[in-house]
Amino acid sequence: MPPRFKVPAHSDLVKHWNFRKAGWKRFCLLTDESVDRLPPPDTLNIERAYQDFCKSLLSAAKQCIPRGRRKDYVPCWDKEWKTLHRSFIRTPVGTHADRAASSLLSRLQQKKQERWEEAVSSIDFSHSSCQAWRTINKLTGKSGPVSANSISSQLVKNGAHRTGDRESTRLVNKQLSDLLKIPTLEGHSISEPFRPKEFAAALRCLKPGKSPGLDSILPEFILHVGSAVKSWFFGLLSSCMCQLNIPKIWRRALVVAIPKPEKPLGDPKSYCPISLLCVPFKILERLMYAHVETIIDPLLPQEQAGFRHGRSTVDQVTLLT
Repeated sequence: MPPRFKVPAHSDLVKHWNFRKAGWKRFCLLTDESVDRLPPPDTLNIERAYQDFCKSLLSAAKQCIPRGRRKDYVPCWDKEWKTLHRSFIRTPVGTHADRAASSLLSRLQQKKQERWEEAVSSIDFSHSSCQAWRTINKLTGKSGPVSANSISSQLVKNGAHRTGDRESTRLVNKQLSDLLKIPTLEGHSISEPFRPKEFAAALRCLKPGKSPGLDSILPEFILHVGSAVKSWFFGLLSSCMCQLNIPKIWRRALVVAIPKPEKPLGDPKSYCPISLLCVPFKILERLMYAHVETIIDPLLPQEQAGFRHGRSTVDQVTLLT
């Protein structure tokens, strides 16, 4: 049975981090000071250690990075409208205030008229009527967002799959166990702790501006922490690899339904799910890939060019000729 979700009539706007005004130097110092309060990274209780790590980062971020949101939004607001509104506020009550108010309202009406004409002129039935009817429905208010329950039910239906074969599951686990024992070309094991150069390479691949997962840890937090916290976090990732254990929150994803292009918004089938993983878990994935790539890549045939570093379809053309 698909899960049930409450449909909020109104929701509070999310406060966004303003990284342009962030005090990264102070953030670096506060995070380094919190290392003494964290458990050792090689602890057996990885779940508790990661929770303390997230709390320290979020606590330092709230002290050093401002957050805010736009409380009031006025459609058609521009610089000229802002100037007229400022002059209206400063004008004393009287004839001049009435003139300022008339100018303000006429400007707002003009902008609304321009936006309406722009929306109507964009309607085009010559090639496809989907875009045109979508615009008309928005203008007339006939089409609106579908309920969250119907979207979630459709996503669960799309992702439903049969229970896997237990024998194949045992075979995969056996192959994984054997794979962990195979040494790499450099004489290392896959399950051994990560190397500092691999961790530095994974951090260089971390892209800022990405959405966080359920732990609310942003890539900017990891990139601007102090050296002591980076060393602690590196030790925690190595412990996860050695113990073959990860925090429970890394096994979950924040699923967001986004509308498909040129699809009716009133149909639950018009939405596709996007899974947002935790940023630290993405770093662990890159470290594991660096370990596995040195073993898997030599075993692949020469004809395989997709998803391989330094290869393209040009290599396949040369092999065929």
